[in-house]
Amino acid sequence: MTKSAPPSSSLQNPLWQFSLDFYGHGEVQQFLLDCQDRKGADVCLLLWASYVTARGTQLSEESWRVADRALVPRRRMIASVRRLRRWLGRLRPRTQRLYEACKRYELTLEQRQLAALWKLQEESWPEDRSALELAGQHYGLLQKEQARWAGLIGRYGELRVGGA
Repeated sequence: MTKSAPPSSSLQNPLWQFSLDFYGHGEVQQFLLDCQDRKGADVCLLLWASYVTARGTQLSEESWRVADRALVPRRRMIASVRRLRRWLGRLRPRTQRLYEACKRYELTLEQRQLAALWKLQEESWPEDRSALELAGQHYGLLQKEQARWAGLIGRYGELRVGGA
């Protein structure tokens, strides 16, 4: 019998699995990266809001604020690694190995950030607002951008149900 860590302490949690799958669907990656680059959005927080929405639940403003504040140091570290990776990308092919190592490290940091959000998700919070509405308000997403995001989540859900 093997001893395994509970899901809340594992990097391999349902939020991580959802994020990997959802990010790879259709226009999701481009939408999230556009929000990151144009609005300064944290992609991991957007993925968390997407996960909550796809599950049909809501968030509280308090849980959003706690998550946003708690992730500031991680966000800064990820942003630094991302800037380095993008710079190395412009110098390829000479920097290909460093670029790939940096890309793997960035993904590891994002996985740890999503694990922290997963742990927060397990806490008891009042669920009183749409996660998309909270994220949209926080990052200044227009209603049409929020609608597009909701459509991406809806299409993802339809594919998951149809493919199951």
